[in-house]
Amino acid sequence: MAVSATQAAVAAGWRADVPRAEALAVDLASTVLRSYAQLLFARSRTVGALLLAATLVAPGRAALGLLAVLVALGTAAALRLPPEQARSGQLSYNALLLGLCLASSPHVTPGTIAAIVVAAAASVLVASALHATLGVGHGLPVLTLPFLVVGWLGVGALGPAWHAAPLGDPVGVRLGVGFVPSFLRALASLLCVPRVDAGALVFAALLVHSRIAAALAAVTFAVAFTIAPRVGLDCALVAMALGGVWFIPSAASYALALGGAAVCALAGLGLAAPFARLGLPPWILPFNVTVPLVLAVMRQRVADGRPHAVDFTPGTPEQNLAYFRSRRERFGALLGIRLGAPFRGRWTCSQGVDGGVTHEGPWRHALDFEVRGDDGRAHRGDGASLEDHRCFGLPVLSPAAGVVVRVVDGVRDNAIGEVDVRDNWGNVVIVQIAPAVFACVAHLSPGSLAVREGEHVAAGQPLGRCGNSGRSATPHLHLQLQATADVGAATIPIALHDVVLAGELRAEGVPVEGDEVRAPGADEERAAVLPFAYRHAVRVRGEGGVDETLVPDLDLLGRHLLRSVERDAALYYERTPTGFVVHDVVGDARSVLHVLRTALSRVPFDGDDALRWSDRLPLRAFLPAWLRPLYDVASPFGGPASLVVRYAVRRQGRAVIVEGTSERRTRDGRPWLRTAAWLLPGVGPVRVEVDVRGRRTVLALEPASPLSVTVTEAPSSPLEGGLAHARR
Repeated sequence: MAVSATQAAVAAGWRADVPRAEALAVDLASTVLRSYAQLLFARSRTVGALLLAATLVAPGRAALGLLAVLVALGTAAALRLPPEQARSGQLSYNALLLGLCLASSPHVTPGTIAAIVVAAAASVLVASALHATLGVGHGLPVLTLPFLVVGWLGVGALGPAWHAAPLGDPVGVRLGVGFVPSFLRALASLLCVPRVDAGALVFAALLVHSRIAAALAAVTFAVAFTIAPRVGLDCALVAMALGGVWFIPSAASYALALGGAAVCALAGLGLAAPFARLGLPPWILPFNVTVPLVLAVMRQRVADGRPHAVDFTPGTPEQNLAYFRSRRERFGALLGIRLGAPFRGRWTCSQGVDGGVTHEGPWRHALDFEVRGDDGRAHRGDGASLEDHRCFGLPVLSPAAGVVVRVVDGVRDNAIGEVDVRDNWGNVVIVQIAPAVFACVAHLSPGSLAVREGEHVAAGQPLGRCGNSGRSATPHLHLQLQATADVGAATIPIALHDVVLAGELRAEGVPVEGDEVRAPGADEERAAVLPFAYRHAVRVRGEGGVDETLVPDLDLLGRHLLRSVERDAALYYERTPTGFVVHDVVGDARSVLHVLRTALSRVPFDGDDALRWSDRLPLRAFLPAWLRPLYDVASPFGGPASLVVRYAVRRQGRAVIVEGTSERRTRDGRPWLRTAAWLLPGVGPVRVEVDVRGRRTVLALEPASPLSVTVTEAPSSPLEGGLAHARR
């Protein structure tokens, strides 16, 4: 179960000044507005409010639409259907359409009102059943199928009263007026009020929700306007769904959107005559046919490529794109697995990719490592014996979790300067770490192998010890990735993740010859500067009346988050023994969580004060306000997605200060972004400063009393997403 941020605050005693009845009213209002927003694939209450305002051009119709929503919510509550579905508006937006549709009858009678009540309740039953079959069973959206099912039943029951409904049938198109009035009337016909003034409000709501979606809708409708104007709205909705809701916005998704719109136009033209003979209005059936059809086909692909399916729903197209690009740039791992250092301590890359000795041709993507002392040498003394070499006999670890699929043992270690060309790879362990991805460590010492074929291993688990077997003149560790389990298979591209490479912590990096590599440390004292104890709240104050309470919490999937009590926002983070990483911030842009993310996006718990690291923050947040809409429209076609920020750490008494400076500069040479965060062991952040092109924000943080909230709701995590459009 989940409750709204307001309810959680009331339950916890943080908003004692807000009566419970008022809190419940606020929650109900939010749910109603989300029902309206669902019609544009949105969850925003602002979008919902604009759509509600669009219906008010016909006040009586608006009142009956609202009645239908309330009946649907009451039905869902009475049937004890999943509360998260009800609160997101999933179970009530079809009822809204039915209410507006029936209310468009020229003569509204008590019988009409009764029909709306019955239809709204019936739509909940149909929506819930379709969620269970299409959504859970096949991962396909429900869209407005409940409206169509109940609506067609209503046509049979009430006859002509339903035929008056202009849903998806803008009068302006039939009259042959210009493109702009027709486009606006088509948008407004989604609410059964095909008027230009209502359409202007719908388009405003679409712009608030997504500039990408607005551009897709306008361009697609313009094409359909010249070919098949009667299905222009269906085509626009298809383009929005395929171009940015279920696929990451890109040139490829736009091509898919236009192709889907063409299929939708054919479906609309082809279904018109049969439905006319049946005496049924097609409404927006072409949209409901096309989107599930295209999604079902695209999910048969053997690999998710171009266009790339979204990682979470329902995010705005801009959010989907920003999260996708940010994740790729921040964390890499294009093969879907993160590869850690296969050793403890500091090792040096002795031969990298395209190394020129043995890393050539099919085996070019490989890495060799050895241990060097302060003198730069890999051995003590003259290095004549194996034991002189610093890496000989040291543990070799699994770079990732997986299953051991091949073990070769019994190949002797070579004397220094000799090589074994018969058993080229020497003693080998191969671990399957992902589908068609195998990690191979070679030249291990005989008798040291600590695993068996078929054994499951964890990341960092010892596999054996470094040796000098096979084609190896001096002891070293050979690491490669390959697509099969065969010893000596061709290599595939490789990178290490979350390692200190040449003195800098890298989320992803490929060592070159001479680079020193080590895993990041896990210093307990450094880790104590970001405790974020569960349910121990932090109060944040700043200039301009900023006063916000943040609660460390866990969602239902066990993920860590900081939840704002006053704002509808949440910061999702990961805390490991080696560091703290913010994954994303979702919700109200005014929350101080966005400032904290900027200053503390990544903090390693390594004890080396000389350590440096960088991170990539979403560029859009730091652009001037006037430039952001243009950036939104252009971003699917490439260009920079992130602002690169370089961080360092220093001490000031007990405090640990994390400072960041962006690589991008203003025209006068100043960094776009400067950050500083003062952290105290056992306390956490006590002061944060962020300067964006001269605009400075200063926050003071202090512990607050512990909370005792039993249920919470945070804005949808990019890792979780909402259920509305995943099943809709």
